[in-house]
Amino acid sequence: MIDQPQVDYCLEVNFEKGTESPSRVFRTMHEMIDTFQLLDSHLISSIDIRIEPVLLLEDIESGSVKTGISTKLKIVPDDAIYNLDWKKLVGSFLVKGKYRIVNFLEGTTSITNVNQIKPLQDDLQKLAQETQIRMLPDYKPIEPRLLLEDISKISSSLSYLTTGDGASYITNQDRARFNLEFKLTPESIEELFIQEVLTHDDTLIMKVKKADFLGDSMWEFRFGERNIPVRISDKEWLNKFQTNKVTIQAGDAIRGVVRVSHKYDADHNLIGDNYDLLSVIEVIKSPQEGQAAHPPPLDNHGIL
Repeated sequence: MIDQPQVDYCLEVNFEKGTESPSRVFRTMHEMIDTFQLLDSHLISSIDIRIEPVLLLEDIESGSVKTGISTKLKIVPDDAIYNLDWKKLVGSFLVKGKYRIVNFLEGTTSITNVNQIKPLQDDLQKLAQETQIRMLPDYKPIEPRLLLEDISKISSSLSYLTTGDGASYITNQDRARFNLEFKLTPESIEELFIQEVLTHDDTLIMKVKKADFLGDSMWEFRFGERNIPVRISDKEWLNKFQTNKVTIQAGDAIRGVVRVSHKYDADHNLIGDNYDLLSVIEVIKSPQEGQAAHPPPLDNHGIL
């Protein structure tokens, strides 16, 4: 199938026949396609942000699930590109760029330092320069965080696969196997960029949006105009809630002591917040609760 002239590359997922959870194969393929379309737009930003890549489905094969994909380039730049073969050159750059990324991940299981991806950044920037389609040689490297987020999405798309499964990126000239052992979460990306953390404790009132009845997961609260995830560190109160000694109804809020941590990168930009409920002072019942004979409870998933 890859020999067909309209196919730029194939994504292939191998699986053992007769295994359970067959949807894992299609979930993986679906997320990989979405991830690679996003990756194309980030790769193209090194050349010209006015070029828009659009993925086209060319073919699907069974046995292993193999999807043939081509890339259509829209929005022709004017003065920035002077080579009449710019579409062919950019298309080749995208195919090679994705291969370099998949191949780069094959030899590692994690990224613990931003500098680890510097060789990949340089390699992708060099590929962009080799197209020689700009009047000026100002080919920008992909921002480290953007590249790491794309890599994280690749990792996430492969998380559905199990022992015995495999996946590959195939071009007319090369094949790179996806490393199913590699893991990179959005949370770990944030940790890579943290330069300073400022922490303070404050008494806050937060409206409950989503509770955890059984485990030790984050709760979701409404605070001001946004929803925030909050860890409940008051284990004594949490145990009372989970054993029905304390009840939470729709519209209720919690007054408590919260440890707020603001995370900053090397450029002093705020890149994340953590909220930790250290002590519950009281549950503030909704004003409507006293008016209703049967106030709406949280559902089985702890959602209002």
